[in-house]
Amino acid sequence: MQNFYPFPSLLAVLLLIPAIGRTQVVYFHQDFSETASLVNPQPDTGQFSHVILTAPTLSYHKFRKGYMELVRTRQDSATGGIIRALRATPFTPGPETLVVRLRLSVESIGEAAQNAVYFYVGEDFNPVNNSFPGNALMFGKCSVSFLENAFVIKDLETLLTSKSYPVKAIVTLTWVLNNSVTPFSYRLTDTGPEETAGPGTYDLWVDGEPVGKGSKAYPGNSAYSPTKLSNFEIRFRNGIGGMRIDDIFISDGKPRPQAHEVFVFPNPATADGMVLSGVGINATSVRLIDTGGRATPLLAIPELPGRLKVLPFRSLASGIYLLQYEDQAGEVNAVKVLIK
Repeated sequence: MQNFYPFPSLLAVLLLIPAIGRTQVVYFHQDFSETASLVNPQPDTGQFSHVILTAPTLSYHKFRKGYMELVRTRQDSATGGIIRALRATPFTPGPETLVVRLRLSVESIGEAAQNAVYFYVGEDFNPVNNSFPGNALMFGKCSVSFLENAFVIKDLETLLTSKSYPVKAIVTLTWVLNNSVTPFSYRLTDTGPEETAGPGTYDLWVDGEPVGKGSKAYPGNSAYSPTKLSNFEIRFRNGIGGMRIDDIFISDGKPRPQAHEVFVFPNPATADGMVLSGVGINATSVRLIDTGGRATPLLAIPELPGRLKVLPFRSLASGIYLLQYEDQAGEVNAVKVLIK
């Protein structure tokens, strides 16, 4: 089985992981490397709480190897149906800040539509009532609009849009939301400038370019709530066409000190294997990812307490790799490895 890392190249991974908190609280991460058990009303960090189809013969979703497919075949949302993919079960612990990153593409456009696909962050999202949600539930919202042969990402507070992207172009949407009373500092890349989202605002980026910065949250001047970042929804309700989402990563974006140092030795390592040293590493979660974003089949064998022998099934080509693992709290971490 071939697994793909959520970003287009290992270089992007190496830049982005330290930038938005390698040890942050991860609320949701799904790269669709598996196609089963992805929906659960009491979800783990890899599951939606609900996926709802109001007219499944006309508008549907499919979990494919490496992506989720969303397709609508009739324009009218009442008769053509709505597709909703939600985390309606509140994120815990409740976040004051949230970083939402999606890697997506519009695969086909049968009929252009403004705001074809909505992304919402808010609270008390109802998986039963499919009517258009009110501003009182929202912290912020953005959308994908279908043009004739292209698409744009829109900030629905400012109505600013990204540049247009052709059909089948893969883009990374990064949405940084701050519901705290203090500024939230973050970096899109490890070498990039420090950015700041002010209290009660959000920043929206596409492929590292800003769409909206400092956009006002709480649309319609709705009342402040400390749990306003507890739910997330994707809603495909307008237009005709198809869309793919091949990675969703949602975290609080806040780095925290690691309790124990984790490292690889030797580093540079040989083509036949290496040792991953650290406390609380989940051996079944270890993945070695190459420069093309592919996971190399391997065994991770406990040697001593706090030591795992990592043995690839085949000899590794020289170059830079990413050794990814989960710690005892279930958080995703990674270490760079150079293979001689």
